[in-house]
Amino acid sequence: MEKPIVFAPNHSLVLNPHNLRRVYGVTIDFEKTGDSKQSLRFEIEVIAKKNNKNNTWLFQFDRRHLFINGKKPDTIADKLAFECGQIIYPLQIQVPGDWSTKIIKSRPLAIEQLNTLENEIKILYKSSFLDTYFSKTWDTVNNPDKYLRAVEQNLFLSFFFAPLYRQYNALKDSATTIMNIPIVPFCRPIEYTLKQKVLPKYTRFNTITITQQGKITDSRTQKDISHKLNEPVFTGKGQSKKLEGELIAKYELHKETNVLHSLTAEADINLEKDKKLAFQIQAYYLVNRDKIAAQSNFITIPKLKPSKNG
Repeated sequence: MEKPIVFAPNHSLVLNPHNLRRVYGVTIDFEKTGDSKQSLRFEIEVIAKKNNKNNTWLFQFDRRHLFINGKKPDTIADKLAFECGQIIYPLQIQVPGDWSTKIIKSRPLAIEQLNTLENEIKILYKSSFLDTYFSKTWDTVNNPDKYLRAVEQNLFLSFFFAPLYRQYNALKDSATTIMNIPIVPFCRPIEYTLKQKVLPKYTRFNTITITQQGKITDSRTQKDISHKLNEPVFTGKGQSKKLEGELIAKYELHKETNVLHSLTAEADINLEKDKKLAFQIQAYYLVNRDKIAAQSNFITIPKLKPSKNG
């Protein structure tokens, strides 16, 4: 018989990822009206440790085995895009116990790894395309705001750091939360307001189930998004339609640590010209990868030095 969920005295869920070491298998499908379906599949390793001095947790993420539409990047352009995207890993993020704030600690490592990658690639290839591509990548990593925006494009992280560890209504085990989801590429994530509910009992697999359902409440309009604007501009009467879309998600959390065990979610957004963009994401803890995660260690982050490209 399933037992009732145990909450903290303030009726919140307590995060306790002590010595967390696990790997998730992640699949993300994107669909846009008039375009072919795009699929991403990869594994992402997550390890965590606590800093008792300031009572925060440090998480390290490392992405591996990326497949795009069932294939590994094979052209020079695809391989370059993958390698440049990969320089943000291992990614270290510091959070308090309720995950109310996130501080990215590993940008200096990304800068160091990009410098190494550029030197290696330019030994093998010479082209103006490479110069332009690396110039744009340097512009991102050397600018803290642009680097943060690039990290925010990681859909898995949006859900991994969902606001699950907060105070819930004691009678309904529910709360209203806001999540910012990077459903539109190269644009500030879209705000969704969600009703979040904790199911009252542990499952037979000893997990905690949390569901979310809600709609877009972002102040930008469809025209704002088509222009990749991060703030509302085309908001006057008749200038553009408001953004509309929905999101539903289901999380399973590990009973002892309250860390993500599995996730299924989907969301959509209406765009200009009656187009719609949607995604579905699935993430599952891969038990058979525990031995791999057990061998991983936290990377020492180098001190940030002035870059020749800055």
